[in-house]
Amino acid sequence: MAGATAKESHRMSPVMAASSVRRVAAVLVFAALSMRSSASIADNPIVQTNYTADPAPLVYDGRLYVYTSHDEDVTVNDFFTMNDWRLYSTLDMVNWTDHGSPASYRTFSWGTGDAWAPHGVARNGKFYLYVPINNSTGSKIGVAVANSPAGPFTDALGRALVSTGSGNIDPNVFIDDDGQAYLYWGNPNLYYVRLNADMISFPGSPTQTNLTTAGFGARSNSDRATAYEEGPWFYKRGSLYYLVYPADGTPEKISYTTSSGPLGPWMYRGDIMAKQTGAGGSFTNHPGVIDYKGHSYFFYHNAALPGGGGYKRSVCLEEFSYNADGTIPTIRMTTTGPVALGTLNPFQQVEAETIAFSSGLKTEVCSEGGIDVTSISNGDYIKVKGVDFGTGAVSFDARVASAASGGNIELRLDSQTGTLVGTCSVAATGGAQTWMTKSCTVTGATGVHDLFLKFTGGSGASLFNVNWWKFTPRDAPDGGAPDGGASGTGGAAGTSGRGGAGGAVGTSGRGGAGGASAGSSGSSGGGRGGAGGQAPGAGGNAGSAGGASGGAGAGTGAGGETGGRGGASATGGTTGIAGTGGASAAGRGGSNGGAGSGVAGTSGAAGGAGTGGGGDPAGCGCQTSPGGGLRSPLLMVFLLVVAASRRRRLRAAPAPARQR
Repeated sequence: MAGATAKESHRMSPVMAASSVRRVAAVLVFAALSMRSSASIADNPIVQTNYTADPAPLVYDGRLYVYTSHDEDVTVNDFFTMNDWRLYSTLDMVNWTDHGSPASYRTFSWGTGDAWAPHGVARNGKFYLYVPINNSTGSKIGVAVANSPAGPFTDALGRALVSTGSGNIDPNVFIDDDGQAYLYWGNPNLYYVRLNADMISFPGSPTQTNLTTAGFGARSNSDRATAYEEGPWFYKRGSLYYLVYPADGTPEKISYTTSSGPLGPWMYRGDIMAKQTGAGGSFTNHPGVIDYKGHSYFFYHNAALPGGGGYKRSVCLEEFSYNADGTIPTIRMTTTGPVALGTLNPFQQVEAETIAFSSGLKTEVCSEGGIDVTSISNGDYIKVKGVDFGTGAVSFDARVASAASGGNIELRLDSQTGTLVGTCSVAATGGAQTWMTKSCTVTGATGVHDLFLKFTGGSGASLFNVNWWKFTPRDAPDGGAPDGGASGTGGAAGTSGRGGAGGAVGTSGRGGAGGASAGSSGSSGGGRGGAGGQAPGAGGNAGSAGGASGGAGAGTGAGGETGGRGGASATGGTTGIAGTGGASAAGRGGSNGGAGSGVAGTSGAAGGAGTGGGGDPAGCGCQTSPGGGLRSPLLMVFLLVVAASRRRRLRAAPAPARQR
């Protein structure tokens, strides 16, 4: 304001003051957004509660699923020990939900073991799971069917779909644009069939693909002519068909070939992922390639988990982009994986088995349905990435069961030792599947963070089990009665009648309306404005404004005494309306509308100046939830700016002439 005098500068107009406040608020909002945590990145391996291998991704109904084989914790005869298949899914590519085992080799009455690399596909409202079993007794490929991706699957035929002798492993199914489905499989040979529309039969006999070095690359040793080994992943992008496969013996690398048609001829394109060596390496690998939400992903396995090895493997994934000519770049294994595609909502029920990373835990079938997290020991944890707490959370619920002495769930932000926002105590419930919901208060959880559920307690390998968890947001209603009581009646005239207090709220209801306007002025003073409706119920809306001003009289005409008090998690009450000044005394400033827990209330405005004297200044700013200070330094700055602006306006008001 160049050229303005000091007095003019001090006497800022209300419009200019409001504009300044808005500018400051905009800056603070921008700063707050800038302070949000950076995008979450996945953790590899994506599953830690089991050893998993041979990933087969499937996108269905907006969700990405991945079927895997399952290496048992105890290896028998120093060879692949695999009895069932597992299923996991995600919406954001960083947090994975465990759906348990949709099938095992026992799903097939003719099965004898060896639940190796699976492949799932959806068609006509059904889900088909193609699996190799019985490797040790003559490998065969079976097909099971279900009504959902998670099963349960049942044997579709009661016999093998494919049985050509040996090497019937690693089936892969692709449905082309014209509706024709193809099944590829095999080690050391590569076979295919055209599946019928029923997906469980095919005409004729399997065809063996002619493997050439021009199509599948040259092998580095002399045991076979070409580099093709096993595990084909067949798909189409645009008009080009891709076949990605483990190659060149063991340890395996991942290579690929392309064709203009689904059956070849094939043109070798090179390597995608190098052989694994050193710690965390597996002598096998198995690709899965898929697009999801506009991004391209490459699944594989290694042996990176503690205790891992060639027979205890772990599924991982990386994001990649195709080159302009459609070729696939070289992809390196990482421990970080892709960037998250979104955030997780903690205010809806989250299954405990939804995990970005964990330590020391297992999962099991839950008596309440689905899966629960078990084998919890002191110091174990679950990490969930990109949890968006928004403006804040006030409580945490967990569905737990304990046959032991229980323990605690520490809620920490961004690391195992990060900010502690709550601790939920878990006592014995009377059984490992006897479920109770435990709750605790939460303080300081706002914005986007990685959430760590850190488990603490006594000794033992199973303190308690967890089925699900959920936070309550700061501004959530409790679902009580929607409205408060009726407004009070204004005071009688002639005695500085005070407007009736606002009605009390129903449970979690809205504040009652403010009192009606005060009674007529009496011989000694004007009526005082009605008090704003109170709203102590959780989640209530703000109370209405105080009643209208009292009539002019000889006494003191006061502004509405208080704004309605905001219910928990609601905005503060509306400012009291200023009263008309009495004949000789000053109008009194309305008090601030108190805030409910969570969002700060609106500050009360100053009372209107009476004809006999100036209005007193407004009271202090809003308060935050009971039992805690202001949660955000940005909010503190904003409130200070607002208060300073109001003080400037009040000081700038001209002093009224003194009445005699």
